[in-house]
Amino acid sequence: MSDARPQGSTRLVVPEICESKVLVKSMGIVGWQTDRSAVVALMAFASAIILSLTLERFATWGNIFTLLRSISVVGILALGMTFVVMGRNIDLSQVAIALISTGAVAKMLSTGIPLPTATLCGAGLALIMGSVNASAATWAGIPPLFATLATSMLFVGLARSSILPGASIQLPGGSGWLGSLGGTIGGFPIPPLVLAFCATLAHLLLDRTVPGRFVRAIGINSRTASLAGLPLIRMAWLQYLVSAMAAFIAGLIMLSSSGLVDLQLANSTLIFDVLLVVVLGGVSLSGGQGGILGVMAATVFIGILMNAMTILDVGSQVQSIAKGAALLLVIVADGFFRRGDTIASGI
Repeated sequence: MSDARPQGSTRLVVPEICESKVLVKSMGIVGWQTDRSAVVALMAFASAIILSLTLERFATWGNIFTLLRSISVVGILALGMTFVVMGRNIDLSQVAIALISTGAVAKMLSTGIPLPTATLCGAGLALIMGSVNASAATWAGIPPLFATLATSMLFVGLARSSILPGASIQLPGGSGWLGSLGGTIGGFPIPPLVLAFCATLAHLLLDRTVPGRFVRAIGINSRTASLAGLPLIRMAWLQYLVSAMAAFIAGLIMLSSSGLVDLQLANSTLIFDVLLVVVLGGVSLSGGQGGILGVMAATVFIGILMNAMTILDVGSQVQSIAKGAALLLVIVADGFFRRGDTIASGI
């Protein structure tokens, strides 16, 4: 007996089944991720208590404010990186985008261009660089790791040969709210307030909107998400544009806090600090797993440890060794948990 079902019915039913499967799995991960986030938050709390009791200069208002300032830039960059890694991508050009876009703002301000215009142009430049990353990773089909590593060098080279010929550029005086962004309000530093606001927006975007759930679903299983009709390419573009805007905001804080943009930071290990925070916070490099709460807890935890090492006058080379070892350890652990999740879920 021949099958009486019309041929078109399969194409109508399969997307609905696939979409439900992907979204149900994405919601099912939340409980496990909440536990992992709680562990990282507990580690941060315990380390703060121990250091407060054992390190004389740690539990002072001055040091606490310094700690909060220091984690703000890494935290904001980590928010953008979280959105990218969640969808099985990566962005190694974040620091370059942050420096170049805000360097352009400082350059325009020094030539007399009004602050609103300069800020909009800087944001537009960041989005252009994010679009280049998205194009390389989607239309050109280059693996995101290599695409964004190459664009990072490309962006810095083009900037040095055109709009930012010097290694650094200072923020001119009279820069309005931009000059105050790295300051305080009511005695409390502004950068951690910006971080908290950005973290709230990132959480709402990732867990309370359809595009955010699509990004998580694509990270869990891109093939099933494609069968479900999810727009993989458009979601990849959204990820890189969000990452670029996070980089621009972090760059504005760096510019306001230090008073200058130093392009040499593009060659620093800052991007690896961001990756350390993201993976330690529970965001799997294979995508789909993680959340903003865990990333923020990891940001505080790593910030506390780095602050303690600074107080103890631990050398920068030793700090680099510690961070490198920690990054390697969390990547290995991520691979271990990822294999276990794959076996358990059957994805």
